[in-house]
Amino acid sequence: MSTFVNYFFFAPLFATFFGFLGWMVPTILSRGAVPRRRVGVYTLFCTGYAVIAVLSLFLLVLGTQTSTKTVEPDGQVHFVTGARSHEVVPLLGTVISFAVVWLVRREWLRRRGGR
Repeated sequence: MSTFVNYFFFAPLFATFFGFLGWMVPTILSRGAVPRRRVGVYTLFCTGYAVIAVLSLFLLVLGTQTSTKTVEPDGQVHFVTGARSHEVVPLLGTVISFAVVWLVRREWLRRRGGR
């Protein structure tokens, strides 16, 4: 449950960060070859959420594998790996967080008479 809450609350922050990087890195690397385009905050959110969703799918398909360090009496150190954990919780937290952001934006625009 804590993984879901972490993805739910921190996804907008990371989406803004990854969205900013997703638009700035190609622009910097192309040295102005990309035509100028106005990018809004919502576009940054969508780009960032796409990056987070791909990473969450990676965790779902490949899973995560943890290892524990064991020290034997003679001083040798070994790392023992456990089974892979395939979790859908990060993907659910990301999708529900994006749905909340989308609903808040939609209500905001409706009240302000926007698009």
